[in-house]
Amino acid sequence: MPNSKAIYQTVAGLGLSRAQVRRLLPSWWEPAMEEQADGVIELAMHISRRLSLELSSLMAGHLVPKGAVANIAYKHRADADAGRLVAASYIASSLAQAITAALPTPFAELPADAASFRALAKKINGGGFLNFDALLQLCWTHGIPVIPLPHLPVGVQKMDGAALALQDRPAIVLAKRKSSKAWLSFILAHEIGHIVLGHITPGTTIIDVSLQDASTYATDTDADRQEAEADQFAMAVLGGPEADQLIQSWNSRLSPVEMAVEARTASIKIDADPAHLILRYAFRTRRWAEAAMALGFIQEDVDPQGALVSHLAEHLDLDRVAPDLQDLVGQVTGLQVT
Repeated sequence: MPNSKAIYQTVAGLGLSRAQVRRLLPSWWEPAMEEQADGVIELAMHISRRLSLELSSLMAGHLVPKGAVANIAYKHRADADAGRLVAASYIASSLAQAITAALPTPFAELPADAASFRALAKKINGGGFLNFDALLQLCWTHGIPVIPLPHLPVGVQKMDGAALALQDRPAIVLAKRKSSKAWLSFILAHEIGHIVLGHITPGTTIIDVSLQDASTYATDTDADRQEAEADQFAMAVLGGPEADQLIQSWNSRLSPVEMAVEARTASIKIDADPAHLILRYAFRTRRWAEAAMALGFIQEDVDPQGALVSHLAEHLDLDRVAPDLQDLVGQVTGLQVT
């Protein structure tokens, strides 16, 4: 029978300190509970459910993942250490499992054809252009949860995004913190691409380490075909070649105000998010500071975290989440738990 020290030492293999693990435990948990044998068992149970680990193996001093994290593919875009993302990946899997098990909406497949997907997303947005909110609404109404991951324990490194295939449905995790919805729109569309293009099968996960780094935005297609395909799907959904053609006609030295005006005008022509067009322009010109200022003129581009939590609150009945995981869902996603 292991003691609590042995349990924490085993979990340290994921890169988690004792303090970080305790941040994931129920709010009522007290360290004194770990001093008794039954408390050690309960500690192991809570950790196993929060980190997608096999309980019996954890008790025996081994880390054996369960669920979708039993088969993870880490996709690299920048110089990042995938090993440091294991803890976040396991937490994300536990959250996804808890949330999907509580969803009343059945899963319905989305079209893999970008044009058909784009038309469906615009329809759900009342005929308006495809933006972050339309993508969120489309995913949730098709039974695909989009789970924010803003509040992990301090020091736990996060991925940009992830696509998981659970037993009966896929799920998406967005962990990147940005003040612009357009930044997250690409990550979300990219993860949707992994799902609709069949890149994940039940019991598998794709972790996208870094998708939006300015110096490595263009995928090395020789290194990872699936990443290239997901990129192509995302770019086609968010604007397609029409967006590139319009942006190429813009002056390369536009001021921030001029960028915003050009983006507004172009968005009407091709039904694309003006903030996304500004980002495409920035990727082409590398004028990031000016683009950031231009995004400030697109008022509807703000507060993506608020939109993520709002959709989560609207579509998830928290009472259906396993009682011992409700506080974890609230703590990590920012969802208000009453």
